[in-house]
Amino acid sequence: MSVLHGWRERPLTTIKPRGWLRSFLERQRDGLTGHLEVAGYPFDTEGWRRDTLPRGQGTLASWWPFEQYGYWIDGMVRCGLLLDDAGLLRRARRQIDHVLAHPDRDGYLGPSLLKTLTTGERPSERWPHAVFFRAVMADYDARPSRGTLDRMARHYLSNTAPHDATRNVCNVEQMAWLYAQTGRRALLDEAVRNYEGFLRNSPTSGAHVDNLLSEERSGDHGPTYMELFKLGALLYRVTGRRRWLQASRNGYRKLVRDHLLIDGVPSTTEHLRGIYSNAGHETCVIADYPWALGYLLLATGDAAYADGIEKACFNALPGAVTPDFKALQYFSNPNQVIAGPASNNHPHGCGCGHLTFRPNPATECCPGNVHRALPNYAARMWMEDGRGGVVAALYGPSEVTVGAVRISEETQYPFDENITFRFATRSPARLRFTFRIPGWCRYAAAEINGRPLRRDFTPGSFVTVAREFRDGDRLDLHLPKEWSVTPGPERGVSLELGPLVFALRMKERWEADGKDPRSTAAFPAWNVFPESPWNYALALRRGRKLPPFELIARPVGDNPWTPDTAPYVVRMPARRVPGWKLERRTRLVEAWSKKERRGDFRFMPLLPDRATLARASRRVETVELVPYGATCLRVSVFPVVG
Repeated sequence: MSVLHGWRERPLTTIKPRGWLRSFLERQRDGLTGHLEVAGYPFDTEGWRRDTLPRGQGTLASWWPFEQYGYWIDGMVRCGLLLDDAGLLRRARRQIDHVLAHPDRDGYLGPSLLKTLTTGERPSERWPHAVFFRAVMADYDARPSRGTLDRMARHYLSNTAPHDATRNVCNVEQMAWLYAQTGRRALLDEAVRNYEGFLRNSPTSGAHVDNLLSEERSGDHGPTYMELFKLGALLYRVTGRRRWLQASRNGYRKLVRDHLLIDGVPSTTEHLRGIYSNAGHETCVIADYPWALGYLLLATGDAAYADGIEKACFNALPGAVTPDFKALQYFSNPNQVIAGPASNNHPHGCGCGHLTFRPNPATECCPGNVHRALPNYAARMWMEDGRGGVVAALYGPSEVTVGAVRISEETQYPFDENITFRFATRSPARLRFTFRIPGWCRYAAAEINGRPLRRDFTPGSFVTVAREFRDGDRLDLHLPKEWSVTPGPERGVSLELGPLVFALRMKERWEADGKDPRSTAAFPAWNVFPESPWNYALALRRGRKLPPFELIARPVGDNPWTPDTAPYVVRMPARRVPGWKLERRTRLVEAWSKKERRGDFRFMPLLPDRATLARASRRVETVELVPYGATCLRVSVFPVVG
């Protein structure tokens, strides 16, 4: 076996989600994850069981349907393993087993179309393999087989195509994984050779090591950047090359500095767009960004990456899908008070329905990719420290088995300040147990079997307890949450409580869109319109301090991600700003085609300027805020008045 720097992932089969986490995954299964054929092409085809996909948009010589289908297979198999769901596993493995059972004579795996597509004289489209083989890697935890490793290794060592340009270089993820599983040096050499080739071939990419290490702001295509900037950290784990790791770390720092929105995901519509109050992100990135941060966490053990994963998955993810997981957005905004057929305020597809909630809201990458987000969160909740210990890296109700020890995590986190870890073992077992102190928590405390644990609980750190654990031992972790008034763009603010962002609770009018050919009674396409005022400024005290407010805490049920079931409701003073209203247009010019379009376009505006705020109503009203993830229409970056 190879030497890995940093932490390791736990086998997916040893992790069991509980409580609201399991219920979310069950809604995925019963919603789009188990029925994505309702989203149409390419999900209504045979997918990777076919050499070509003969219908749908584009031409036969198109790689993208295999990419989008691969996302779905990956999310489906991970969800199936976490739920131990035979139906999901059977469907995903029908694809996986077919590909592994039908290698070409030269070892190539996959559709013949992807083998023969070229750019100039170079075979060019191997990026979909990186997507598909993630599913194979996940399934390997449940069905380890030397044959799987040998077939994948032969595929990559067959030299049927280079992997040193564009997103094709993402296949180094699979090469590094294979090297870690087998110790075969040729796989490591292949990964390094292709990454170095990418660096030679792509000097202008924002994800080039030199550009990542610079202070330059990137404007790259967002999903592509998320896939590429992590590669240095990923390869550091198998090479020890610290410059590559530092490049990934600095790329993350710049993402936070230049693009990170309040809900925990960078502004990406579709390119990196910067921070402003009506910015948004592609739902693909809600899956891709935490996946990238997971590799940085594994490489460094830095708690900041775990904090980032939690924030994205507790806010942006549930905020971009319907509570029943039967519809999603293509673009999702922290501030969106309308999600209608002509309300997309972003340059890409301006004036179309990219903000609406439907099984396929515009492009097939997001309906495929959204299935990966929460399964990957659950998969990386528990890690290994590389020295025989276990790490509670991300929090939520769950259970993990480590050798002869079963650890139960009892909590309603992120709606709970208390986490109890219970240890079950037939005989005393020596174990290194590591847990996280989130960066937002200043007053953490812990007890073991009722006795205070005397440690330095520094915010944004990990704490390790090495001891002999006996059956029935418990470790109680207390993570008090404090309110934070977070400065935002255009002199706005957001309210946060621990990892949760809060948003205005609005009344919504949901209208099924009968013009959408994929809309059905079971899986409708929705346009959503505001039915209550939304143009409020928070009435804060001098210095932007919180005024007296009311916090209502309610029991946590199976689905805490709706306004009616949200465990927290905040009643806060605010004042209406009459001049802050939807931007309306009857004509616009598309950014990419330069064609003029006419219609009834209604867009979410930026925050009001000082002159508009000065005309705010003097009447103070009480508004309700709920966790961001419990909203579909919302304001989470607020203007401020006294």
